[in-house]
Amino acid sequence: MAESTDIAEVIKGIQDEVTTIVRGEIALAADEIKGEAAKAGVIAGLFGGAGYLAVSAVGVLFSAFAFAWAIGFRAWFGLEVITALFLGFLVMGLLMLALAALIGYLAGRVPQPGSPTKTIANAKDQVEFVKATIAEASAEASGKKAPASTAVAEALGSTDALGSN
Repeated sequence: MAESTDIAEVIKGIQDEVTTIVRGEIALAADEIKGEAAKAGVIAGLFGGAGYLAVSAVGVLFSAFAFAWAIGFRAWFGLEVITALFLGFLVMGLLMLALAALIGYLAGRVPQPGSPTKTIANAKDQVEFVKATIAEASAEASGKKAPASTAVAEALGSTDALGSN
């Protein structure tokens, strides 16, 4: 049987390792998310640009170009004023919607941000490490196995159980 101070030391060591693991995972997740956030920012900027362009075009340029089309239709086809205005505004509206659709399509083709795969894989490895450490500490406390650090290293196949952060 192991002494109670040995068990307390093992538990304290496990707590320290878990704290180190959690801090490492938070740092790794933050590093991975920075790159993905930049991609999301580009996508949001493109969609925002498409929306702004659509609203601005409708509010500012729509009238001017629609009147230009109307003047052209009146001169080219000899149409009445109302008919020429209607066709000018219709053509201009369709052109602006086509431009907004093109920009929206381009925004949809930007690569989507992904999940933090390194962090997920590292977290799974570390969970297995903690489980093995707890199992070995329990076995050591009951006097059934070799010291926890040796058995855990053998179980993981490496002395670098925590991996690299």
